Amino acid sequence: MRIIVEQIPNRPIDSNSFVIYEQGKNSCIVIDPGTEDCAELIEFFEKRSITPAYILLTHEHFDHIWGVNKLKEKFDCKLICSSVCSERIVARKKNMSVFYDQVGFETAPADIVTEDIQNQLEWNEHKIIFIPAKGHTKSSICILIDKNLFTGDTIIRNTKTVIKLPGGSKSELLESLSALRLRFYNKHVMIQPGHGESFLFDEIKDQEFV
Repeated sequence: MRIIVEQIPNRPIDSNSFVIYEQGKNSCIVIDPGTEDCAELIEFFEKRSITPAYILLTHEHFDHIWGVNKLKEKFDCKLICSSVCSERIVARKKNMSVFYDQVGFETAPADIVTEDIQNQLEWNEHKIIFIPAKGHTKSSICILIDKNLFTGDTIIRNTKTVIKLPGGSKSELLESLSALRLRFYNKHVMIQPGHGESFLFDEIKDQEFV
């Protein structure tokens, strides 16, 4: 069955969260919930009678993880991310939240780290692939679900990838972009980025991001 991808903006930082679900099934996946109270996400779930089974994170930065605590408190869902991301979300300096409001927050570590499941997960007869994509951070991954590639802050349209924060690396970013291009160029894959609008993978050039 074809998946439905809904982009829901996070607040107050203008990043993207995504809900992936299928018509007629009550299980869904949430990627990068970055709003503390998750009010819009929860309303979306209620209107469609769906419940998150998994929360997936592309990396550890606070504007992509702020809603994790709320969703795990309200729903019986599992948090999945890379091992480095799991190590960093538990510390307010490492997830950068303390630098936003001088208070910050922490989350519990992941229930499942991607390396322990060989970077793939079965959900509703769909295979989810977790692709290491260092460059923006050491923890960064892209997430492939059918023909949708969720890139977090690794690829954002018309935007140079931020590499000046802890764990950022120009050389690792170039390696990641090259590997992604070899894998997905001319494959009709849609990029679902951490900020901004979705677009086809074939529209990008590596030089735009470095």
